[in-house]
Amino acid sequence: MHDTALSPRWLTAIAWLAPVLLGAPIAHAQTRDSTSAGWVITDAKLPRDVRPSATGIDLVKGIAHVPSANFRDGTIEFDLTPPATAFAGIAFRMQSTADYEIIYFRPDSGRWVSVQYQPVYEGETTWQLYHDDGYQRDLRRGLTGPLHVKILIAGSRADVYVAGDTTPALVVRELKRQSAAGGIGFWVAGGADSTAANAGIHSLDVRFSSPKLAAASRETHPAEQLLRWRVSPRMSSASIETPVTMPASVADANAWKIVDAESSGLINLTRAIGNPAGPQRINVFGGAGWGIAFARTTITSAQAQTRRLYLSYSEGVGVYLNGARVFTGRNDYSLGAGNLGIVGPETEFVDLALRSGDNDVVLAITDNAFGWGFRARLDSLSGVALSAKIATAPGERR
Repeated sequence: MHDTALSPRWLTAIAWLAPVLLGAPIAHAQTRDSTSAGWVITDAKLPRDVRPSATGIDLVKGIAHVPSANFRDGTIEFDLTPPATAFAGIAFRMQSTADYEIIYFRPDSGRWVSVQYQPVYEGETTWQLYHDDGYQRDLRRGLTGPLHVKILIAGSRADVYVAGDTTPALVVRELKRQSAAGGIGFWVAGGADSTAANAGIHSLDVRFSSPKLAAASRETHPAEQLLRWRVSPRMSSASIETPVTMPASVADANAWKIVDAESSGLINLTRAIGNPAGPQRINVFGGAGWGIAFARTTITSAQAQTRRLYLSYSEGVGVYLNGARVFTGRNDYSLGAGNLGIVGPETEFVDLALRSGDNDVVLAITDNAFGWGFRARLDSLSGVALSAKIATAPGERR
């Protein structure tokens, strides 16, 4: 369906945007639990004594949203004023203030530096999992001041244009959440807790349509990738450390959820089992607490041999072979040390002394914030079969 001024979806867009565009007042920053002009600002901090203008809203931090937008596919266009110290962007297809897709921008010293996409689950953002080509890109030099943004969204794809450019600044390879209609929000995170506005979104224009977007290339993984795991429910953890002894509960792994890797080989635990700290009502920037989960698979070996297991994970890992811990590692966010906790190519490794027959391999993964997941692959498939003994519960797909 093409854009049309008379379409029902366009009329819906006008209905929820009209109060903003006509300048209906929104409560002061100190007002809690309030809805005005279509914006729900319960979880947003507005600047002191500053009301949203006729065409937009300014935030110190948090998320202001319009749950009635019912947006799935179409165009979102706006002007983004530079945040002082924060990240700022648009949330869409919002199912709640904790579950949505987001495209946001990062400034530095008065200029716009980069644009990034990520899905959010139970209040946890996932940029440590989706950080490379197709999910994040540096912007061209010279972009300062208010930034005009146009986002085309269709199905599992999105293209982001800035400053009137005819070439996308970011071609989002794949939107990761289910393609379901939902609210639209303005999101600001990571800024100083002050009364000054960090960012503003103005001239917001939403059009419901089905834009034609070219397919993006799919990510790939090597044949040696371990793609299917039994994953435990989330459990609380006191820190990044993994247990020396594998918990007795791991014996019940056949009752755990089967999780298949994405096309890149990534196992996204945030998507599969939620926020490591448990469900949150909103995004807690920097994390709400540590969690741990266990992932189990079986490697069947034709004979006793050693195979090398390569890993990438966020943020801590323990590797257990046939019940004994054989490796620990940490890849936590520590900006001062120059480490971002990104789940990239598998560079860490442990040599697994496999016995003839079935070998039980368990990973313990701890996480606090910004994306919970891992990738794992073997150096060779010579003489081994992968995931051969993952039992399947009634009704499950093998």
